[in-house]
Amino acid sequence: MELPEVVVRPAADLRVGLTAEFEREISEADVFEFARNCGDMNPLHTDIEYARSTYLGARVVHGAYQVALASAMAGMYLPGRNSFLVSYNAQFVRPLYFPCRVVVHGEITAWDAANVRGNVKVVVAELPAGTTASQIHVGFTCHEAAPESISSLPSATQPTAAPDAKIVLVTGASGGIGSYLVRELARDYSVLAIMNRHALPSELGENPRVQQLKVDLSEPDAISHLEGMLGGQRLFGIVHAAWPGLLQGGLLSVPRQALEQQLSFAIYRTIELARLLADKGESEGARLVVLGSTAGTQKPSLTTAAYSLAKASLEHTIKLLAPELALRKIMINAVCPSFLAVGMNVQANERQKLSAKAAIPLGRLCETADVLGAVRFLFSKDSSFLTGQTIVLSGGQL
Repeated sequence: MELPEVVVRPAADLRVGLTAEFEREISEADVFEFARNCGDMNPLHTDIEYARSTYLGARVVHGAYQVALASAMAGMYLPGRNSFLVSYNAQFVRPLYFPCRVVVHGEITAWDAANVRGNVKVVVAELPAGTTASQIHVGFTCHEAAPESISSLPSATQPTAAPDAKIVLVTGASGGIGSYLVRELARDYSVLAIMNRHALPSELGENPRVQQLKVDLSEPDAISHLEGMLGGQRLFGIVHAAWPGLLQGGLLSVPRQALEQQLSFAIYRTIELARLLADKGESEGARLVVLGSTAGTQKPSLTTAAYSLAKASLEHTIKLLAPELALRKIMINAVCPSFLAVGMNVQANERQKLSAKAAIPLGRLCETADVLGAVRFLFSKDSSFLTGQTIVLSGGQL
């Protein structure tokens, strides 16, 4: 077999967001050779009649074969020859029938330059439709630096905290309010910044107390991927600032999928982050702060009804989680600001800002510093008996 040309990428050239891909034909002969080499002769892969009798209806490619494709991505293309693989976390989305042609796409989702280690997310998709068959997260380190002992290396996907600093995780870190919170919280904490489509501003990306982790929170198994990236690290707090956008219109007009996504971020992701903190939180206690909105239960909006419904659901989720988390010394609260001229409202014109300001008795708009103040309070010892509550930043507006 003609071997592909190996890619050599020095550790200095690696970064979050770097991608690569290759295509591969998978024939019956390929599957049988793999089965013989590894010893997995399960009839689902090798016996046509048996496979037809099952609910799958035909023979399928080994899951381990797809993991091997992820190994080829990491060892040959991204990061390439200099990599040494230390962990795999695989999810098989749907059966991959053969013969077939697949595209293997890799993207670096975490990179710790100081300790020369990271994570590459590999997606195996069937062509020509591009339907995802599997997602494999591969932890790697780079051997060009010749570490003293591979066995002494920490988990390849485990972020590194600043010395003696508590670790705080912020979702939606590349958004307007998210990036502000990352910058300010990094003064006191080691911050793990969760981003997806957009990287952090350069000044934050270069901050030694901030590490970017690329995670698509819209994926059903996003939090399990995040848990794998954390390795043995313990968290002091989580700020859940991510949101899938502001939907316009009433509930009768909003598409079902869009409504489900809003509710997913409000309910399911909040619950999953609570589970993550229950597992990864510091033994002496931890804090979970979720960003809500006055458009939730306080002042619902008919023009953005799906958004209001989801934010109201978030508040109830907080209340119901609080008793369970309290048993683990974890405080959970929501901060609900009124109109903020950042993030989803960054395009607001001057007239809209003046109209929002006129409705606030305090005579000014809510600012990012107000949100930060509430978060800092909820992270402080002064809030150690406060949980299941909604802190409304309304400036006196009813």
